[in-house]
Amino acid sequence: MEIAISEFKSKCIKVLKEASTSGEEFVVTLRGKPLARVIGVAPSRQRVLGGQKNALDDRVFDSILIHSDFENDWES
Repeated sequence: MEIAISEFKSKCIKVLKEASTSGEEFVVTLRGKPLARVIGVAPSRQRVLGGQKNALDDRVFDSILIHSDFENDWES
């Protein structure tokens, strides 16, 4: 959808929100010539607690951790 720069200036926030929610592309024009393109960014996915659980392969996970026998590491 084309929008004149004067209209974009007065309705900037509304246009940005609409582009973000609807995915519609706006072309801002200056004297009828394209000046800029406004494209909404897809909202990021919500973070889920435990979303990365089991993301690492066990072989990689074992090589990253330092295994320790805590009872023998500390003197009583």
